[in-house]
Amino acid sequence: MDDEEIIPPQMLGELKLLFIQHKALRNSKELQLQIIEWAKRLLVESRKEWSDMHTSLLDAVIQTDRRAEAQRKSKERDKKYAPFREYFKKLQQEKYLLAQNSGGKLTANGFVEWFLKNKAQNIEIPYVKQNQKNKLRQLAQQNNREFKKACAG
Repeated sequence: MDDEEIIPPQMLGELKLLFIQHKALRNSKELQLQIIEWAKRLLVESRKEWSDMHTSLLDAVIQTDRRAEAQRKSKERDKKYAPFREYFKKLQQEKYLLAQNSGGKLTANGFVEWFLKNKAQNIEIPYVKQNQKNKLRQLAQQNNREFKKACAG
């Protein structure tokens, strides 16, 4: 391992300057104190760099862990909603095909209104009551896009 790898170039330059300026004073107390001060600055600088690197590495690890935890929780939440989404999609597809065969068109809003009036009493909807209609509308819109692609393709 070279000195450059252990000691930053700026610090090496300062040390070299100390020796050049004090060739005649190599054994002097003043030079020794200057070298000690130089070493202190070197340690402070190195500690600061290490601390910064440690902090950024720790932040990256924490961020990665949070991301993994969020993905895991998302998958768990998804399992909670999956059976309802399947039922909702199957029911919507039946209504979509009925409307298409009779020459009509089933909109996402229309299906959600029908669902809330006719089927919502028979099944537990896993979405929060205040946001239920909006979530059902989003789900119905997504399903409609899939149905249209399937019919077109």
